[in-house]
Amino acid sequence: MGRLRGEITLSQLLTRSFRDLGQNAVQSLVLYTQDEWKAKEAQVAQFTKEDGRKYAGRRLIDVPDPLGCHANWVEHFWQDFGGVLDRFAPGVRIVTTTDTYRNPEMQALVRDLAPRAEEVRAVVNKYRARHPYPAGWIPFEAFCEKCGTIGATTTAIDGMSASYRCERCGHRGKSSIEKGKLNWRLEWPALWKVYRVDIEPFGKDHATPGGSRDSCAEIAETIMHFRPPMGIPYEWVGIADRGKDLGDMGSSDFLGFTPAQWVEVGDAEVLRYIYAFNPIARRVVLDLYRVDTYHDTFDRAEDAFYSSDREGDEDDQARSYELAYLAPVPKEQPFALSYRHAAFLSQISPESGRLEWCLKRMRDTGMLTRVPTEGERARIGRRLTQSRVWVEKYAPENRVKLLESLPREVRSQLDADDRSALRLYATRAAAVPWNEESIKESMVVLTKKGGLPVETGRFFRDLYLILLGSEMGPRAAPFLAVLEKDWVLRRLNEAVQ
Repeated sequence: MGRLRGEITLSQLLTRSFRDLGQNAVQSLVLYTQDEWKAKEAQVAQFTKEDGRKYAGRRLIDVPDPLGCHANWVEHFWQDFGGVLDRFAPGVRIVTTTDTYRNPEMQALVRDLAPRAEEVRAVVNKYRARHPYPAGWIPFEAFCEKCGTIGATTTAIDGMSASYRCERCGHRGKSSIEKGKLNWRLEWPALWKVYRVDIEPFGKDHATPGGSRDSCAEIAETIMHFRPPMGIPYEWVGIADRGKDLGDMGSSDFLGFTPAQWVEVGDAEVLRYIYAFNPIARRVVLDLYRVDTYHDTFDRAEDAFYSSDREGDEDDQARSYELAYLAPVPKEQPFALSYRHAAFLSQISPESGRLEWCLKRMRDTGMLTRVPTEGERARIGRRLTQSRVWVEKYAPENRVKLLESLPREVRSQLDADDRSALRLYATRAAAVPWNEESIKESMVVLTKKGGLPVETGRFFRDLYLILLGSEMGPRAAPFLAVLEKDWVLRRLNEAVQ
């Protein structure tokens, strides 16, 4: 999900904006398939049937799929990203470095740099003061034909062949330059040149003065003789679990979650809105436990977009909402079912005919006051499905199952004060409009002003007991709002008898 911020979402917003201005813009994403597999602990752990450490040093494209369901490591882990990429940014040109080294222009660059190795070394060593490359260094990492690893020391390049000495196995030989790769400080600007890159967002770690990008920009200008692209550094994306910040997402450390996991619980536009609204220099922390609040934020931005009376940062919200949409925004404001309401409706509704049942319940409770359009029906259906997955996987405390009747063991847990408190609430609930805000206000009046004969916690325990048969439950107001008012009042009156 971290890569989706700058490399995908920001790039897509720029591409779309240039196209709106009549420019022929192309968005590309580079997959570094020719890089060495580092065999980090989290990577090795993916292999459960063999010792993955034996693949250390191989090109990523040569590491097998640990589960055996795809051709290699790259294809397996690309699915959770590339398999849903069009939902976040359609039409991205996918470029692998493996294919790039088969490109005649890239091969020509490799052959051009080899005889100029001393010139290249002088520039690169300016950024490697503590560990300079020795005389004779050639900026190319060869493929070893004996042990199948990448990174062998290149001793000469002649045409399409690289002569090498492999430090891993001691083998000396030749391999095609198609199988090897340039040193990363040369490869980065080489990719700019081969693919005619004009603008490139990149992680903030590359943006330090005198750092990696500065070195590559100098190589582009002085060695490869072209102007480097405009760079846009962006802040990283963090991962949290129920509010606890776990650090920055990292794909090789398997820290974070994937786009495929996101689309199980939310629309791509909701995440795109988060990335569009937050300044690129601000760290964003994502927590799957808070998916409901992200949708609330998106819905408020939708309100701002269709409002003629904005204040504060609502202009920015409205513009970010517009950018988040891949399709043209609807001319009229669409109906939005609250994500939390969807979570509860999806659980109390029947498996068969769920959407129609929920639409009827929404009309009965006053949430829906008109016939929804096809687009609105589709969004309601998605939220019902997504929120149910969210509850099951990330927010199980929001699970609900209504008691069909009030059993004796529940009645026995209510004393006279409990029944009195429920009776008071039943009277107040009968008099208010049946929506989340009114229900919440009716509870606040009773609980905050000392009008109940029991403590606030006890009152909610009683409420959950008679509705769910449990002493705990989800947030009361949004939950009650999806239930039929008459049913709730009948249950309250039944409990106080």
